Amino acid sequence: MSGHGATNGGGKFRSPLQEQYPEAHKLLQQSIDALLNQGYTLNQVRELFLTEIDWRLRCSAQVLITAPAQDIGVAELMARELEQALAIPVQIVPLEELAQVLSQTRSGTVVTTRYFISDAEAIALPQSVRVIPLDIYDYAAEIQVIKRLPKDSCVGIVSISSGILRAASVIIHSLRGDDLLVMIAPLEDAYKLNSIVRSAQTIISDQASIAIVKTAVMAARDDIIRPPQLLCCENYISAASLKLLKRELGFD
Repeated sequence: MSGHGATNGGGKFRSPLQEQYPEAHKLLQQSIDALLNQGYTLNQVRELFLTEIDWRLRCSAQVLITAPAQDIGVAELMARELEQALAIPVQIVPLEELAQVLSQTRSGTVVTTRYFISDAEAIALPQSVRVIPLDIYDYAAEIQVIKRLPKDSCVGIVSISSGILRAASVIIHSLRGDDLLVMIAPLEDAYKLNSIVRSAQTIISDQASIAIVKTAVMAARDDIIRPPQLLCCENYISAASLKLLKRELGFD
């Protein structure tokens, strides 16, 4: 049968999309049946579905990334990755200023990590703004490197996020105890960064910091016998979480 759709044996119209995604069609039917069984009319069910879809589409037009002001670097990491993945502008908002910003916007989606989700929801949900939590990259490859480092090695961690630096120190100590010397440096602290460049055999940095780390290594090349091994963590947001976010925002 030619045309834009098909009919089953009972004459019911089925669109090409329903034919392509039968499981989704089944789930939609079950959702509609559940609402009808609760006493809603078909017109009310239709309005509920359309209202929710329209609201989500409006929300996708503005993405706000939030984190506490003391660790706004983690929001900057998320912003870099989301702008690259979604090809849309995003706005960084300190958690302490989120209520004021949301009071001046009609719709949007707030994005944060699961560490800050409770605080973000307490501010955003009363204003009918949805909040989407992101899971972070598991750092499995970097952890394996840490496990293989020779005893008494010096490892440097450089990041724009103070929270990442604290977490990295705790994780490395839990893995190696006192076997390794761990040095950390916020990206903006040139003195600590230069100390790491001259002392560490291995330096691990986030994507936002790697260019400055490389520049510091080049500047110190006459003062060091062997340049440190540089490892860049390519992601902060997990691939699965980013994929889910793209779906939520209608980009997939």
